[in-house]
Amino acid sequence: NLQNDTQVLIMKGNSVFNIPDDVSELHNLRELDMSGNRIKSLGRGGMFQKMSRLEYLNAGKNSISTIFHDSFKGSKALKILILSNNRVNYIEDEALIDLSALQVLDLEHNLMGSLYKEWFHGLGNLIILKLSHNRIHNIPASVFISLTSLSSLDLAGNRVSNVDPRAFSGLISLQELNMKDNLLSNIPTAAMKSLPTLDMLLLDQNPLIKIQSLAFSHLTASRISICHMPELIIIDAKAFYRLDNISIIDIADNNKLSYIDPYAFMNLDSLTELKLHKNNLQGIQKEIADYFPGGMKLSIYENPIRCDCNVIWLQRLIHQSNPKNITLLEPEHIVCHSPPKQAHKLLKDVNVSKIPKECIPNVLQLTQKYTISGKIGERKVLECRALGSPIPRMHWLMPDGAIVNSTLNEVTRRFSFPGTLVYFHLKPTDEGQYTCVAENEVGETNITFTLTVSEIDIHLFPIRASSTFVTLVWNGTERCAYPSYKITYTAVDDNETEIGETKSNTASSLRKSYTVSRLKPETRYKFCLGYGDNNGYWLQISCCFAKTLDIEFMFQGISRTSNVAVAAIIGIILVMTVVACLISVLSTRYRHRFYETPDKNTEGYVIPLNNLYRPLLTGS
Repeated sequence: NLQNDTQVLIMKGNSVFNIPDDVSELHNLRELDMSGNRIKSLGRGGMFQKMSRLEYLNAGKNSISTIFHDSFKGSKALKILILSNNRVNYIEDEALIDLSALQVLDLEHNLMGSLYKEWFHGLGNLIILKLSHNRIHNIPASVFISLTSLSSLDLAGNRVSNVDPRAFSGLISLQELNMKDNLLSNIPTAAMKSLPTLDMLLLDQNPLIKIQSLAFSHLTASRISICHMPELIIIDAKAFYRLDNISIIDIADNNKLSYIDPYAFMNLDSLTELKLHKNNLQGIQKEIADYFPGGMKLSIYENPIRCDCNVIWLQRLIHQSNPKNITLLEPEHIVCHSPPKQAHKLLKDVNVSKIPKECIPNVLQLTQKYTISGKIGERKVLECRALGSPIPRMHWLMPDGAIVNSTLNEVTRRFSFPGTLVYFHLKPTDEGQYTCVAENEVGETNITFTLTVSEIDIHLFPIRASSTFVTLVWNGTERCAYPSYKITYTAVDDNETEIGETKSNTASSLRKSYTVSRLKPETRYKFCLGYGDNNGYWLQISCCFAKTLDIEFMFQGISRTSNVAVAAIIGIILVMTVVACLISVLSTRYRHRFYETPDKNTEGYVIPLNNLYRPLLTGS
């Protein structure tokens, strides 16, 4: 009984399974709210075709799983479309192409795992796109290329681990990008540089360990938030560099953040507030203030501050005795945690005149562990940082006693300033004790870690051998995901000593089997499974031994048939044929012995005609 002139229809929360047919006849409808029902489908083209004036459609909190290409056909005036809290996992290409006036598209809390640019064709006027809390794992290139008017993009609460450098191409109007609570292990710097109007960037709750140099550089954003990062430990030099419009940087509530390089914030002339509170910082070196603009605000409260030479400049900020007029926020909550003599004191109450202006380096415990485990072939990063004044210099003492610093230049490992040691592929020989040494003009301190390297759970076995080939298989849990393996093989003697040339073949890691051919008969071989990179590095994973069979094995089951044998077989067949013919002839003759030839003169064979009469003819 709906009136044809109805403009607003609210039917939410009624446990409706299907949309009533008469709803599609409401030509004057402006707003339709059918959220909170049990609708599973929006149909195929007929539902909204006559609703040419519909501007607001809320189909959230239903059970819709698929958006067909003609589901919204005819809805050319629609401005707001809400499909949140459904089960949408599939959208047909150009399903929204008729929605040329659409400004808000809400697809939050659905089951979408991927994004495709065909979904957004025709949405040139879209301003707000909400894709949070889906299962999106990758942002491909140019996926938003059609959304030239988009101002806000919400991708929070997904599983995004990879962002293509061209992912945000075409977003020439984007001002707010929300990528909170994803699986980013690196800042997608290249992708963000393509956003010419970006104003707010939210990257909270991502599993980054370190913010590397130039991660945030040459961006237009005025506010950047990196909070509640569960694994963040280090912020490197020039991590924030040449941000001409930056006003607020929020790096708070990161319970593992222990080190911020004194040159982390450079050329940020418009910065007004830097939030560093509620982290795990023992101190911030005074050189960091050299690059702060005048009049800015700094918060570092609720950090485990070590009150040594590195806090002198901070106390001066409290008492406003600094030429740049930097304001330290909430000084009443800045408490000393160490050394023991200063523990539990408020920083503003510490007598800094009794603290030396220079102090020995304090090596930071960044990993929280003194034993670090790795597997053969894995990439492993050892981090070491220290606080002190003057700024400490770092180097590593290796298990073999060698000193590693910035002069290291090797294929398998690299040292990065100020104290990062990277192993590209761990080997068993890399095990041992590693000592990080920090030194300055005042003194030297160190901290020692033990690195253990265990085998990969992959094992090589021979399953078949012939005179000239051996078939190998491998099994186990592949944690390193190599694209391909190399099978090396060489002949060995009875003592398993290599006596021949080592050869190799490339094998796919997906098949988990390989046949090595052209081997010598009756020879023992050593086969090894491993991985080799372009730099000539070889990682041996597993080896086994197998012996090829003798040359006679090749001819088993194969023999030459002589002419005599062939003739004998043919003769037997002919004899059997002749015998069969003779038996057939004799059998016929035997049966003929019992036949009696009829005698033409015998009366018994004469048929008498005495009793035959002419038939009666009727009707004659």
